[in-house]
Amino acid sequence: MDPMEKIVGLREAKQKLLTKAEGLVAEGKFEEADAVTEEMETINNQIRTVEKLAAASNAAAEGVYDGALHTKKPEEKTDGEDKPFASLGEQLSAIYQFRKNHVEDKRLQRVNNEALGVNEGTGADGGFLLQTDFAGTILESAVESSPLLNRLDRYTCSNAANAMRWLEAAETDTSKSVFGGVQMYWASEGTSVAASKPQFREMKMDLEKMMGFAYATDEMLTDAPFMSGFFGRAFTLAADRLLTEGVISGDGVGKPLGILNSKALITVDKATGQVAGTFTGENVIKMQASALPRNRERLVWLMHPDLEEQLPYLAIKSGDAAKFLWNPEGGLGNFDTQRVLNKPVLFEDNCSALGSKGDVLLVDPYQYILMTKGTIKQDWSIHVEFLTDQNCFRVVFRCNGAPKMAAPLKIKNSNKLRGPFVTLAARA
Repeated sequence: MDPMEKIVGLREAKQKLLTKAEGLVAEGKFEEADAVTEEMETINNQIRTVEKLAAASNAAAEGVYDGALHTKKPEEKTDGEDKPFASLGEQLSAIYQFRKNHVEDKRLQRVNNEALGVNEGTGADGGFLLQTDFAGTILESAVESSPLLNRLDRYTCSNAANAMRWLEAAETDTSKSVFGGVQMYWASEGTSVAASKPQFREMKMDLEKMMGFAYATDEMLTDAPFMSGFFGRAFTLAADRLLTEGVISGDGVGKPLGILNSKALITVDKATGQVAGTFTGENVIKMQASALPRNRERLVWLMHPDLEEQLPYLAIKSGDAAKFLWNPEGGLGNFDTQRVLNKPVLFEDNCSALGSKGDVLLVDPYQYILMTKGTIKQDWSIHVEFLTDQNCFRVVFRCNGAPKMAAPLKIKNSNKLRGPFVTLAARA
């Protein structure tokens, strides 16, 4: 079972029930609407169950790479894996004891030897490497805890690779063909049709390095449970913020290529006479109309938090009546996020400032690839005593990301280009 497909199906079923409930409320049939709302709550519980299953599955994943993209597979432990430390704090405490009191813990050398393939050496010069399962948990937790990152199309590559190559359909016009040239024809008996073939472009993504430092006092280093929670949580949050920034606005130089710098980004003009810094119902309608017509169920809004106070007023007028486009958290549909045009709203302060291009985006996250390094030990390390004489820990993450599409799409019978990422022009 694909958890994401199951979740999408359940959400579609909930949307149909919501439409039904709204109709019943309009007719004054409140008891029947209440019964439909209970059905939606049942679906919400089912969605939460599938999400927990997906999280448990991802937590046990490891990277695979053989020159092509692969989804994550359940981790298969081997007899050769050596995981001598029970917790991150326990390993940090052992490092501290080695540095401060010169108490050697053989388990540190076992972790280093397995990672580097050597038979001897110490951590006094280069530091000690972080045990595999602790390292993997940090970045995986950063991705899983992020409402944006966990929606991306995610892949891992193993310790044998520092880049990934694949073929992508070179597709910019689907008015007559698909995949850059594949076309079907109506043909009468005994006639032939013109041959067609797809067009591909080779894609390459190199792993980039994301590094974090943390300083600790001697008192902190003697408390193993504290270190397990604090340092793991601190680096997880820091990785989340930096990686999210890269996905949204990265320039692709030593970091991910962000959505705002994608060549497939569509920019919708502001309304005539629109007040500076505002976001209107007209903007909403035009932005959705510029998104790709398929897979609309995957679309999400990315907004700077400064826009939140404007959302309850989003509406379009029809005569003297107004149709509101915003739904609060909870409400009739018991949504877990605020919604605009029934699409989830994710507030990200990595979006541009209010009134600037990029302060609001409508995106299909699955059209963005996030690649991470497998839980290889030498890419996740803790080094001590390599800067001055302070207690300093360093963690290195290997990852990268980029949009899948290289240009917007032209569809049949339309001169308007559509794309997986849509933003609103500046309203300064």
